[in-house]
Amino acid sequence: MNQELYDRLMDSYRLTREQNAREEARRRDEAKKSDPELARLMDERHQMILTFGRAAIQKEPAEDLTERMREYNRQIRERLMLRGFPPDWLEPVYTCPKCRDTGLMGEEERFYCDCFRKKVLELTDTVGTGKESFEAFDETVFPQTAPEGMEITQREEMRRVRAMCEKYADQYPFQQPADLLLYGSSGLGKSYLMCCIARRLREKGADAELISSYDVIRLLRDAYFGRQDETDRLFNADVLLVDDLGMEPMMENVTLEQLFHLISVRRSRSLPMVFSTNLTMSELKKRYSERISSRLLDAALCRVIPLKGRDIRLIRRDARE
Repeated sequence: MNQELYDRLMDSYRLTREQNAREEARRRDEAKKSDPELARLMDERHQMILTFGRAAIQKEPAEDLTERMREYNRQIRERLMLRGFPPDWLEPVYTCPKCRDTGLMGEEERFYCDCFRKKVLELTDTVGTGKESFEAFDETVFPQTAPEGMEITQREEMRRVRAMCEKYADQYPFQQPADLLLYGSSGLGKSYLMCCIARRLREKGADAELISSYDVIRLLRDAYFGRQDETDRLFNADVLLVDDLGMEPMMENVTLEQLFHLISVRRSRSLPMVFSTNLTMSELKKRYSERISSRLLDAALCRVIPLKGRDIRLIRRDARE
């Protein structure tokens, strides 16, 4: 694994921990405001934890402290449930409890968590090889069976989707609507088609910027916090293609606001955008709020193309087995 990819992965874990820490703080504040007695117990338990830590450092007996800590925990759980909170409301928040959002497991011998390996696949699967093109598009990898709810086979459907994407690229800069959104579950060829569109646009002389949603938010976040500003290519590229929308980390007051700003600025400049996502339309609306999703899915401005069927990577795996 190269250092750049490793750094990106570690950065995503850091953002996840920061986001979860904010959620823990929010839960603590909500619990304290709900019940003065609960607030008192929480404060006393916190002081007990500090006392426990000092005793451990000084190697003092801690049996009494341990028993008192159990009693505080019991009383706090009871007060939480009394106020309508779940008993684990004040427990640490982890997106991945196995590695506690570090990506690593083990004590003496460290090894990568399953979530780390999944992130590697997600990030490396979106960058493309540089060889993707409409000419090299192989429709035979898709099965000759009809996905549920469809009357044509997955192969025929992908042939149709490929034609729509190629037409979109060929009609640039006069395509209508100006934007495009591909959505469907993993392994249906969205990222490949994104690469094909970007390649054809570049062949026509357009400045087409293909980038993962993770990197979009990373660049916007760096500029937002006054670090290096490399967002010019996001705001000014002739066409911006954002792959895997929904895989970026969500940061309160940053991700949504900056994404809304990016879409608004590009729309005001009549600069097209192409998106791909694994999210359903309802998931997209829930994740990005009505304000963003309504702009993103405006039928007058964006053509939405669903992809359906089986994951071709699983089909290939089953064939090998």
